[in-house]
Amino acid sequence: MIHHSDAGSQYTSIRFTETVALEGLVASIGSVGDAYDNAAAKTVMGLFKNEAIRTGSLFRVGPIKTLAYVE
Repeated sequence: MIHHSDAGSQYTSIRFTETVALEGLVASIGSVGDAYDNAAAKTVMGLFKNEAIRTGSLFRVGPIKTLAYVE
């Protein structure tokens, strides 16, 4: 699995990169100054947030425990 982030200091610190490696993840850092580098990920997260906070959302009534709820 890949952990993708921007080039913020919290993501480039030694402690964070060691933790990512210990968890078996591969770190990926976007290019500096490229606003479009994370556009796809930000779109997905924005859609998730909209779904998670809307009235009637399953996320607001308790934990989602089955694949059927996620789908």
